[in-house]
Amino acid sequence: MVVMMFVVVLFSVFCIAVEANHDCTGDDCPICACIQQCENILNQVGDGVSRGSIVAPVVFLLLFVLFSVYSILQETLVSTKVRLNN
Repeated sequence: MVVMMFVVVLFSVFCIAVEANHDCTGDDCPICACIQQCENILNQVGDGVSRGSIVAPVVFLLLFVLFSVYSILQETLVSTKVRLNN
């Protein structure tokens, strides 16, 4: 659900940024209607999401990535080519 909301927000922001300087045809401009709809989506998402619910998943994701990278890059005897003689 969070990923879907993130994609919708990114798409809306991208759509507004790309079409910001379009040639408007007047009151029935489909691009203006699309921009208005994207702005409404962003306003609704901004009103319904608290800051804590955005920060917590981002921090969790960053910690998960850091621990994953650490476990993958952790030195082993094979990676340091240590020879074990008895």
